[in-house]
Amino acid sequence: MTNPQKGNCIACHDLPGIPGQTSNFGPSLKGVGAKWNREDLVRWVTDARVLKPDTLMPPYGTHQALVKVNPARAVLSAEQIKEVVDTLQTWR
Repeated sequence: MTNPQKGNCIACHDLPGIPGQTSNFGPSLKGVGAKWNREDLVRWVTDARVLKPDTLMPPYGTHQALVKVNPARAVLSAEQIKEVVDTLQTWR
């Protein structure tokens, strides 16, 4: 969640308990595990446009409807998305 090549959540969000430069570009992820169920968290990470079409959050689990994608593959694998969601669920 802090790796620039694998999503870099910390670039836009405050991540509870994770040291580093915090951002307020996106909402804080504090309490996200209590606010959203697992399925919705998977949707947010995979393609937030499904839940909020006008979001600025990039899709991490798909490249559909994107242009000039290089390479033409998702940023995160299904297993990596599961790991991110597992972490998000702990933030209550």
